[in-house]
Amino acid sequence: MKSPERGAKKRKTSSGQKKMCSMISNYLLITFFSMLSVSFISVYMYPYLNQRITAISIISNLNHVRKSTLTEILRNEVRGGYISADLEQLKNVLQTDPWIEKVKIRRVWPSSLEITIVEETPIARWGVAGFLNSMGKQLSTFDKTELLDLPLLKTNFISAEKMMEQYKIFSEQLFFIGLKIEELEYDRSGSWRINTADSFQIFLGRDGLLEKLKRFNQVWLSQLRERRTDIDHVDLRYSNGMAVAWRESLLLRLEIDEYKQHFAFSSG
Repeated sequence: MKSPERGAKKRKTSSGQKKMCSMISNYLLITFFSMLSVSFISVYMYPYLNQRITAISIISNLNHVRKSTLTEILRNEVRGGYISADLEQLKNVLQTDPWIEKVKIRRVWPSSLEITIVEETPIARWGVAGFLNSMGKQLSTFDKTELLDLPLLKTNFISAEKMMEQYKIFSEQLFFIGLKIEELEYDRSGSWRINTADSFQIFLGRDGLLEKLKRFNQVWLSQLRERRTDIDHVDLRYSNGMAVAWRESLLLRLEIDEYKQHFAFSSG
């Protein structure tokens, strides 16, 4: 004979199962009708939402990128409507221009695109007609007028990337003592030469470049800075010293015999 307690427990379990099944059925039904509604709205609303793009705005101060080039790219690459236009593809194509560093594109309701372009910044001139950005990427421009004051990097023996890397290292060292590089050259023998904006040269040689510049910085601050206009060149191609050649024409006659020779400064 079944006990009343076991019967009540069984009825309770059965009731709970029915309630759970009912909740699952209701959830599935709601989900089905929601998906059906979304599909219905998508089919009938998509043509309205995916309107033909009627305006494209460019946000940038363009100095080197040709507007005609941008116009041509946009004419060829902007296909589809407001929703269907492939913005990633458009971004990739725009960034093939060597003067474009970054591109950001966003949709503006109801039928416009907003394109933000960040141009590359030329850091130095490269050879006769080119320019380099901070990573040593080669650039070219139809208007060189505003870039002729950039430092000139010259070599036929190493890559533009390596040249830019060394330029940044040397520039940082000289910046601390108030000097700027006007020209940097790497020659066939593997030696480095710097022309400063103060119109004197620094011969670095091939090895121990940072240590040589640190040594030069010490001597510059203690002895050479006050006579910067009298210096013709500084030769750092010594293991633990340097040589300074003076401009005789800028010194008094009685000083010529004393200073016209190269002087070596020992680092101790």
